[in-house]
Amino acid sequence: MDTFEVLDIAIVETGALDHRVRRANAAACALSGCSPEEIIGRVWGDGCFQADHERMDAQVRMYLTQGQGRTRRLIRLRHRSGATVHAVATSVLRTDADGEPYFLTHLQNVSEEIAAQDQLRLVVENTPVSMFLLDRDGHVLVSAGSATPQTAAGLREARELSILRIFADQPQVTSAVRRALAGERVDQMIETFGRCLDLHLVPIPDPNGQVGSVAAVATDITEWQQALADLRLRSAEQATVADLGQSALEAREPAALWNQAVLAVADHLRADLVEIHDLAAQDDRGALLARADRRREPASGRTGTHRPDVCLTVPIGRPGSPLAKIEIHRHPGADLFTDQDQRFVRSVAAVLGSAALRLQMEDEIRHQSLHDGLTGLPNRTALLDHLERALCQPRRADRRIGVLFIDLDGFKKVNDTLGHEAGDRLLRATAARLHAAVRPGDMVGRLAGDEFAVVCEGIHSIADLETVADRVLAAIATPCRLFEQSIVSTGSIGMALSDQDLHDADTLLNAADLAMYTAKRHRPGSRLAHRRAG
Repeated sequence: MDTFEVLDIAIVETGALDHRVRRANAAACALSGCSPEEIIGRVWGDGCFQADHERMDAQVRMYLTQGQGRTRRLIRLRHRSGATVHAVATSVLRTDADGEPYFLTHLQNVSEEIAAQDQLRLVVENTPVSMFLLDRDGHVLVSAGSATPQTAAGLREARELSILRIFADQPQVTSAVRRALAGERVDQMIETFGRCLDLHLVPIPDPNGQVGSVAAVATDITEWQQALADLRLRSAEQATVADLGQSALEAREPAALWNQAVLAVADHLRADLVEIHDLAAQDDRGALLARADRRREPASGRTGTHRPDVCLTVPIGRPGSPLAKIEIHRHPGADLFTDQDQRFVRSVAAVLGSAALRLQMEDEIRHQSLHDGLTGLPNRTALLDHLERALCQPRRADRRIGVLFIDLDGFKKVNDTLGHEAGDRLLRATAARLHAAVRPGDMVGRLAGDEFAVVCEGIHSIADLETVADRVLAAIATPCRLFEQSIVSTGSIGMALSDQDLHDADTLLNAADLAMYTAKRHRPGSRLAHRRAG
């Protein structure tokens, strides 16, 4: 059997002068999808792409002229299905028995390899990666991809000139290349042309164990680094807000929380000036609650005309009814605040607003727990606490603490004849009169029902306390108009001064209480001082 037909490799025999196919085995016919009858006698180039045919024709003429016996080239064949078949054609010039020259051509199908190469090229060209191979002198032997346009252009130039010269103004690049050429594997991030690249350089040894070349991959990770930086920034913001939230939960008064907030905002946003202001009427700026001042001009030179522009203002509190506001200033020409900056400040404001509302509610609850709901005066608990603290304060030996215990005379009759509303009005009127009658700094409290007390500090003698008591009696006795009736009320007062026996709040108040009952029993509307038994 003819070996030409037996071999499972594509072989075609063509005339050297007319280019017509003289023979083609089954493997060669399979490349084009045609039968031997369709191929034999046809001009060989008709099955190729026009450009390949013209190039092949020119090469054949040159080979015949020069007498070159062997050639190898890559050609593209048209398959009957319309597909393109890439083949490496290795041709040998021979002469038949009649002395006619012909070409014996071996065709090797490399379509899969070409497809894989094209796919790899597409991957490289459409991803932020550059790959290249350097020789010992830093010349680029081959390169592909475009991590950045400038990098790709520089690598193309480095095919003629060393990469060490092309990137001479990029010390991070040249340092990394020199280390790789010296045999070190390099994995590092570099900044070049305004981008961040992840560079990997791998020395490849030659047969003598020396660095023969360096394989390199550079990946543009600018967006990834930016995303990582943004993530760190968001994490820092969340940590700042979380710390502030923890402080807000623990805060007992707002001043420290305001100060922590302005410092955190100034640090995070690199602001020149951060202030928190209370809000007056019509949302106007009120009292300054906290400030973080990072301006550089001397404090003595700071005036309104030198104040940086207000770049961002965020309210604190419920929407529509803010309690305060944050003002953030930057010097003219500074970067504008981003949307994320504004979201951060609003998060801070939300924490402060919640804390302010909580503290406000706690103050109200605390006030209600220590004050009488009818008259607004401190209640028994608050008065005893104030008295106890006053007794614990160091004072001069001739200055003592005095207590007036006051009980209205005939108060039950007012309630029984005019009703409880009239009684409530009388109690409120009495509270106002007591406030007006005592000295500045004296504390007036309602103990229960129609019982009141006054704590007087800095009393020298019982005569000082009697002077206050007389003013109180006169104020209570002033006629009061209730439901179109003029009511004249009186009060009985017991007085007690602190001494070695009356040195705690309960004992001192009880002493004044006993003196009041004695005064009421003997002569209502009078005052009486506590006397020690014996």
